[in-house]
Amino acid sequence: MTGLSDDDLSALRNRMIGFVFQSFNLLPRATALENVELPQVYAGVPRRTRRERAARVLELVGLGHRMHHRPNALSGGEMQRVAIARALVNDPGLLLADEPTGNLDSRVGFEVLELFERLNRERGVTLVIVTHDPRVAARCARVIELLDGRVVRDGPPAV
Repeated sequence: MTGLSDDDLSALRNRMIGFVFQSFNLLPRATALENVELPQVYAGVPRRTRRERAARVLELVGLGHRMHHRPNALSGGEMQRVAIARALVNDPGLLLADEPTGNLDSRVGFEVLELFERLNRERGVTLVIVTHDPRVAARCARVIELLDGRVVRDGPPAV
C-alpha cells in the first residue's frame, strides 16, 4: 500500500471501505438517492446502474419510500440510514463507523446497531465502530479500548 499513488489509494478506499460519520455528511441539496449515488460517481459507475444500486441499498436500510426526500425532510435516524446506505453502495468489505449512534435517540440508535449486526451476519461486512458509549461497545464481539492513544484492553466486551 505504501507504494500506491494518492489516486490509487482513493480508488481503493472508494471500492473497499465504507465510511459512516457521526454528523452524517449528507449533501443538503441532494435527495437521499443522490447522496447514496455519490461514491459510485467517483467509481465511474454509469448513471442508470448507480440509480438502481442506490435504490436497492436504500431499500436494504428501510428507506426505499424516502429516497426522493432531501436531508432536511428526514429524521436523524433516517439521515444516518442514508449515510449507511451511501457507505454500502459500492459493496465494501469494511465499514468504518465514527460514533454512528451519537446523534440519535436510544431507540433509533438500537435500530442502527441491529442494522449493523444484520449486515455483518448476512453480507459478511466487517465493522469497526468508534464509540464512547459502553452500551454500543457491549453489542460488539470485540472491544479495543484506548486510553491516551494506547491500547489498555482488547477482547470481548466487559460484562
